[in-house]
Amino acid sequence: MDFQTKKIRSDRVIKTHDNLEKAKKGAFAFIKANLIAFIIIAVFIWGMCIAAAKILDMTENSISVKNIILSVISSSLATDEEGHTNFLLLGMGGGSHDGAELTDTIMVASLDKENNLVPMLSIPRDFYIEDELIGNWRINRFYELTKMYHENQGRSEEEARDIALSALKEKIAELLDIEIHYYALVDFNGFIDIVDALGGIDVYLDENFYDPYYPIEETGQYQTFYLDAGENHFDGEDALKFARSRKTTSDFDRALRQQQIIAALKDKAFSLGVLASPGKLKNLYEAFSSNFVTNLTFTEIARLGKMADDFSQDSILSQVFSDDPYATGGFLYTPDRELYGGAFVLVPSSYDYSEIQHFAELFLHTPGLFKENIPLQVVNSSGYEGLATDTKNYLNRYGLYTARYGNAARLGLEETTIFNLSGEESKTLDLLLELIPEAEVSEIIPEDYLPENWPTEAQLLIELGKDFIPYYEENNETRFYYWQYIPPAETEEAAEEGETAEADSSEE
Repeated sequence: MDFQTKKIRSDRVIKTHDNLEKAKKGAFAFIKANLIAFIIIAVFIWGMCIAAAKILDMTENSISVKNIILSVISSSLATDEEGHTNFLLLGMGGGSHDGAELTDTIMVASLDKENNLVPMLSIPRDFYIEDELIGNWRINRFYELTKMYHENQGRSEEEARDIALSALKEKIAELLDIEIHYYALVDFNGFIDIVDALGGIDVYLDENFYDPYYPIEETGQYQTFYLDAGENHFDGEDALKFARSRKTTSDFDRALRQQQIIAALKDKAFSLGVLASPGKLKNLYEAFSSNFVTNLTFTEIARLGKMADDFSQDSILSQVFSDDPYATGGFLYTPDRELYGGAFVLVPSSYDYSEIQHFAELFLHTPGLFKENIPLQVVNSSGYEGLATDTKNYLNRYGLYTARYGNAARLGLEETTIFNLSGEESKTLDLLLELIPEAEVSEIIPEDYLPENWPTEAQLLIELGKDFIPYYEENNETRFYYWQYIPPAETEEAAEEGETAEADSSEE
């Protein structure tokens, strides 16, 4: 795709944002600690309810998840060449208002049965796509416009819906260059009914949540939506407000809140109070029947249900594509609106899909890499100003943890070397050799980098030599891009403090 763009590289004015990165890592840590079997929450509850409806001979006091799952016949799931089953999970607003069929929640999840991991990747609703059938739009309109097109061609609403969902599945498969086997769409118009059918859900908030501009659809006015830090019990309406609010936070924060809601749904749905209650199961079945669409068969859903016990809290990893060039997944940016008809859109910073496809392949198909979290140190021996800084940001976007960066102990070296300070093999080291193709690995540590001379928590030290400069210059507006990006929370005082950061973060 040939994206319209203007030069995004600024003058060399760059500030460290370690606090921002730590905050984001903390948010993801919270999600990872609470998100269990994301891929199962929609499809498994649905299958569980169908199964419960079929089991007529169970007493009201003896229903259990194992009884339900073992009472149905399951079939194998489709897989890709890696042995993974990939899902497209969608959420839309529903109702009769404008934008009711916008898929503002778009996630891809990959079920790694061999390693019992479920990586989940969120795609922002403003991601710009081109399509021969419906034209060029934000990705959240693709389903709506495709469905409308086929309805105008005389197909029934249900036929048009299924065609549109399959088309969106293929579009995102093309976008990420992966195979996607299944889709599941939840209409958030029925989200309230689903949460209420569970008797509400419980969500823990690290801090107060405040949105003075939550829209009232009936009047077009606004109301204040406030939540205290700590434990909160949500009914359906409050859960939907928390999941959809976006006036005071970004779409990326919104995606994380939606994942948090899903975790709470899972916890409540699998609790004894729900599983042992035929009445609640019946209410769930009715709530899902009119608000949930999937191309999974009943027997495939049953297979997912039987796998539920294999996945623990640590099984789930989640990331979001964003326009933060200092964060994991930050491969997007916001071009000038005038280039896109005045619309706010997000496009790949590399001007094509290559980097987001590379990241999607790594995250969805080698999720164990992202559980290693091996600390790195990037040091600049080349004499080229800012090389360690830009390389550190580049590695961060791929989810690698750079604990330190700055000047090397040895300056003016020709060759780029990765010193394996721990002496252990790792997926992180394999990825570094992909991202820094000039590097050679050395198990022999020079005297300058021995612990007594070079204290560091890093397990892998990347010493950038002069041979890395041509690769850097060839890719400096795609892979090594940077902006003068300053988060809204950063003040001038904080920026001044950042200028006096630890000495090893400075470069010649």
